[in-house]
Amino acid sequence: MLEKLDRALMRVEYLSAWIAGLTIFVVMVLVTAEVLMRRLFNAPIQGQVDFISLAMVTFSLLCISYCYRQAGHIRMDMLQNAFSGRLAWATHLLATCIGLFLILAILPGTWTHFMRAWTLGDSTIGIGLPTWPSKLAAPVGLGILAVRLTLELWVFGRLVLDPTRDPIGVPKVPNPLEDMDV
Repeated sequence: MLEKLDRALMRVEYLSAWIAGLTIFVVMVLVTAEVLMRRLFNAPIQGQVDFISLAMVTFSLLCISYCYRQAGHIRMDMLQNAFSGRLAWATHLLATCIGLFLILAILPGTWTHFMRAWTLGDSTIGIGLPTWPSKLAAPVGLGILAVRLTLELWVFGRLVLDPTRDPIGVPKVPNPLEDMDV
């Protein structure tokens, strides 16, 4: 069952990361077009700053859980690496509890921020783009991360009880020495 939950969550993470990647591509095309329009025709694209400021939230938060699952973020795991067996899994469990606590503390505020933008019809100053879609990316991205961390609590709890079990659904930290080009 744990593997099925992990695979289902990985699909959601992949979809949200794909949307974030598409957003980055659109920003790249927009910036290129804006530079060309400004330089060649002295006609900048109106609202490109508004769009980019909204897109940054989208592409940074929608892919956060995917990045976490792939161990693609900066990790501070010296404590976990200093131990083995139950104690190592217990330190992972503690770190995951702290991370989940912080995410759950932030999540209600991001939802409130989104709802405020939605109900008030908040828009950007430049060309009046609605801000609610990018403000929705925060609770969605952090919500997916909260589900990932909750799943990890389950996994690490199992591993603390029985360290011989398979660590399903946890980031596999790459070995920097293996990733180096020699």
